[in-house]
Amino acid sequence: MVWKRNSLPALLLPLLMLLGNCGIYSFRGSLPPHINSITIADIINQTSEFVLTDLVAELVNDLFVGENVLKVTDPASATSDLKITITRVTDTPSTFTIGERVQEWQLRVNTKVVWYDLARNKPLFERSFTSLGYYSPGGDIGSDQIDNDGDGAIDEDDEFGDPREAALRRVIIKISEDILNAIVSTW
Repeated sequence: MVWKRNSLPALLLPLLMLLGNCGIYSFRGSLPPHINSITIADIINQTSEFVLTDLVAELVNDLFVGENVLKVTDPASATSDLKITITRVTDTPSTFTIGERVQEWQLRVNTKVVWYDLARNKPLFERSFTSLGYYSPGGDIGSDQIDNDGDGAIDEDDEFGDPREAALRRVIIKISEDILNAIVSTW
């Protein structure tokens, strides 16, 4: 192939344009330009699991602040609102021993979520989320040889307490991640 003196700029221009367009990527995508913050409304809990209200509020808030997708702010200055309703919590036997004792329980948490555009006074989406967790009855999760909190470490200093509470925490973390992913994928 013979290179002409003027062919190099002709080849570089399309390459630079391609690289320039791929160089900056933002999760803001097709998010309406006026949506730049979110307030997380008080959690509505329709179950008898009263500990869930604070746990959901804490974990959802921590995830949004940590991921920095939208600025978490107070209702007066927010451009969008996240309303979460915990609709149901169920424990169902999952596995049994030979003597038909429950060996493992399945924990299911159902939620309804509405993400609302405050400026235009309309929902951006309304969805239901369900997540499952499993736990063995009794004992302390600090000595069960299972990574109960999903951090890659088995029975470390951060794993202690009731197996059901640990499963509940993992379920709420998963729901929080699903909510964030739904908001990002809406864009």
